[in-house]
Amino acid sequence: MTLTKFLRDTQYEKTTRILVYPNITYSKDLTKDSYIQVITNMITELNRIRTDLYFYLILPEFLEMLDFPNTHQYIMEYPTYPPTMRSHFDVKRFQEIVGHDIDIDLVFSHLPEHTHAVKNVIGNVTHHTPLYFGYCHWFDLDNVVSWSVPSFDQNILGVLEMEKCYLNTQHQKDLVIDQALKTFNTDKVFKLNSVLQVQHLGVDEDDIVPPLKSTNKTIVFNHRPDAYKDFSNFMKVIEKLREERQDFDVWIPLLDTSPHSWIDISKYNKERYYRKLQTCRVGFSPRQVYGGWSVSTTDGIMNGCPFIMYDAPYYHELNPVADFFSDYPQAIELLNKYLDDEVYRNEKIKQSQTHMRTNLIYADEIINMSNYIDYLVSKLKTTNTPVTDKLISTIKEKGQITKRELFRDTLGWGRGMKFGPYRRALIKHPNIYDTMDESPTYCWIEK
Repeated sequence: MTLTKFLRDTQYEKTTRILVYPNITYSKDLTKDSYIQVITNMITELNRIRTDLYFYLILPEFLEMLDFPNTHQYIMEYPTYPPTMRSHFDVKRFQEIVGHDIDIDLVFSHLPEHTHAVKNVIGNVTHHTPLYFGYCHWFDLDNVVSWSVPSFDQNILGVLEMEKCYLNTQHQKDLVIDQALKTFNTDKVFKLNSVLQVQHLGVDEDDIVPPLKSTNKTIVFNHRPDAYKDFSNFMKVIEKLREERQDFDVWIPLLDTSPHSWIDISKYNKERYYRKLQTCRVGFSPRQVYGGWSVSTTDGIMNGCPFIMYDAPYYHELNPVADFFSDYPQAIELLNKYLDDEVYRNEKIKQSQTHMRTNLIYADEIINMSNYIDYLVSKLKTTNTPVTDKLISTIKEKGQITKRELFRDTLGWGRGMKFGPYRRALIKHPNIYDTMDESPTYCWIEK
């Protein structure tokens, strides 16, 4: 292939290459896993505002929804039980993934418990020199975990390996800081406080749809039907309500088996799931000891379904104009009101969507994340030596050269030589660009 044809057929950029480490907790349907949903939305929004990011995604299986032009998926198996998943790290497979032929500028870890292991392998047996940031979907808080041996301390140690770690809510951050004080000294907790940063999981403004004027008398519980979502008490509420009236039904899409004929457990793809939400009268946001964000609630609001919410700080962060209940008699009273008064119901969803448009547009959070990625890249070390000059001359002479050819054939280096600072020097050169592909190709472009 000629250089002219190569450049015509190839997108080239001043790339930033990011390895994304996963946190998979809903393996029976990865499309509904919270990490998969979050990283899909993040990449979608980042791609809208910039074109220079390339993501290496580690996943338990190939996912079409993450097959963006600027991603490459590596398959690595994980145990399905969350506690064992968090303690299992496949060094051999991970080392295969992070070999010589790719470049890694940043590591974006969604599983803090593995961050030290990731850093250990990358730092000790590869030539990569990335910086680390992260996103934590779950902390093993004392009053939340149901398993015997929690991993909270390992979780915190992993967070402390990062430059910054995003989490869902301020309430959740407060819980983490309070528990960390029981084990870690004040210096470590002070650092933890500075590393943890709240990032609300908002919505795409284009996804907010006007509410239907008339809806079915359906109460939706679209959260996971688990103890940490207070599911058993929700069932008590609706069964008590059912004793009073029988003119409504309930939709619980994540429930496997329906205990009553009036409880619908139909499952849909994303588009039909959204359409079904649009027909529901009201949603239920339960007490949750974890204190995290509720994508289930924002899904409902953006599709025109108002939610009544347990009176807790994490829900006030999400939607302060909602109706709140502090006990279950109040919840029943509110459900009756929404079932009977559709005018009031429609006014509440109008208020909720106005708040969402003003405060919960995800693109605004992603702009901040994009700026932070640039800040991290600016902190990466750059090396300018005679070796740097040799690399620049080689790229200019050849016009294009793969990372493998440059690293092994030109330099004759092995894993002990750190390439990252030289890569930064190359990318900063005004005539040198990288390609948007799994394996980097450095190109000399005359502007």
